[in-house]
Amino acid sequence: MISKEEVGNEMSPGDLFVTLWEAAQSWSPSDRANTTAPSQAFISAIRGALSGSTREEVYQALKSALAMPASSEAAFRGQILTAMHEIDKAFYAIHPRAASIAPSQGGHSPLPYWLVLAREARQIFGYYSAASGSRLIARGPLCRASRNPTAANADSLSDRFMALEVVPMVLSQSGREISVVHKLVPTDAARGVEPSRRTGHETVVFLPVAEELEDIVKTEIVRGEQRFVDFRAADDFKAAERIIQALSSAGVADIAIASELIVSEDEADKLSDSLLAGSIGPRILISGSGPTRATKDDQAWNEARILNGCGSELWRQQKIWPAGITKGLASDYGLSDPGDGQILEDTAAGDSFTVIDADGIGRCVVLICQDLQARPFADDLLRRFQPDWVFIPVLDYGVDIGRWSHRRASELSVLSQARFIVVSSLTLARWRGMEETPPCGLAIGPASPASVNGELASDEDRAVKTAHSNPAQKPGYATLTWRSEGWRKTVVTAE
Repeated sequence: MISKEEVGNEMSPGDLFVTLWEAAQSWSPSDRANTTAPSQAFISAIRGALSGSTREEVYQALKSALAMPASSEAAFRGQILTAMHEIDKAFYAIHPRAASIAPSQGGHSPLPYWLVLAREARQIFGYYSAASGSRLIARGPLCRASRNPTAANADSLSDRFMALEVVPMVLSQSGREISVVHKLVPTDAARGVEPSRRTGHETVVFLPVAEELEDIVKTEIVRGEQRFVDFRAADDFKAAERIIQALSSAGVADIAIASELIVSEDEADKLSDSLLAGSIGPRILISGSGPTRATKDDQAWNEARILNGCGSELWRQQKIWPAGITKGLASDYGLSDPGDGQILEDTAAGDSFTVIDADGIGRCVVLICQDLQARPFADDLLRRFQPDWVFIPVLDYGVDIGRWSHRRASELSVLSQARFIVVSSLTLARWRGMEETPPCGLAIGPASPASVNGELASDEDRAVKTAHSNPAQKPGYATLTWRSEGWRKTVVTAE
């Protein structure tokens, strides 16, 4: 077994890639486009360097090759980009996506030792290397093809590579720094997420949990000149029990997701224990969100707990940006009139965000309701980290096509190959007196699904589908399967 100290040594090919990245991203798009291809001697030197064994040996050989004289600035830029491309190709041998490709006939060369160390580093830290406020990670998505090199319809440094991405350790939410934690969970049933047998055709179960008028209670609080509202499940509401009952009825699923502000920290504990005692869990369960036991300035955090099918905790995510309710909806929900202002959600704002690499299902992030709207946070998260899945529990009066969650997810769908999964409870629809029960689930695919071996994947462009809970089934749930029939296409029109 390779030691943690050994994989953490400096001066690796990954470190050099980060250095070259920082140089290349400082160039203008036209500078990157106007380059001269390097000589065959230079390419051979880079490839020869990458065939070395130790990290230091390969690092120094790459630096020596990059020191070869260039005839012009354009030729020098060409050498940098070519070296990055060759390092990227080498790293693809240990990328999670490569493991899903059927091996060709014939033998395979063993990995050089430096790549073995890089693979071990990712297993321990979640990333290959880190320096100067950046991390080198496996480029997402992890279980499907990465974005096409031309996806931006312009020069994009990130889209030049399949295996590697340099990401920041901090993102911004309206000027406020949000630290980013990157973790890897194993591909096993006990501690992580099992691999899919039908990657790309995952079944999702949406759990509204709260469905009736009395399932959610609201309490208004005034602090200073600001009015807040505390939404939470009623005192006698057993959220964990309802989720377990719904999962038992729904049957086998890859993903299950419950709604926002319904599953408190205490109920999440009960849910974890129930899953551990049974055998009905999905591969991954986003158990909604709810108030924590801990508080800051008398406000709990709005926290989501993510579990596997055995009830093991994979990670937690606190809401970054508490939402506000303006005059129209305040009236519909029986709240005080905020006038020209708004009533704010009575929860503390989180300041840390977790990105999870679950090689069995892909890179996952959780954006709780308003966090989907956070700018530039959500945009940069999708663009830089390229997740497979974006899970979005909300508290709303439904998630129908054309509403804010659909519009915003569709806007973000141009930035990555992510699939967006949105779920809402139904109690607020009852408060509004809606005659027809709205959908509790919404699924949105990427704007331009990536090519696989020159052919388009079987996802449709801008695919969207809603899911309705069966009113005869209590507790309610809704199910959909990706790449099944009945998907629609998001379009923009004018009336």
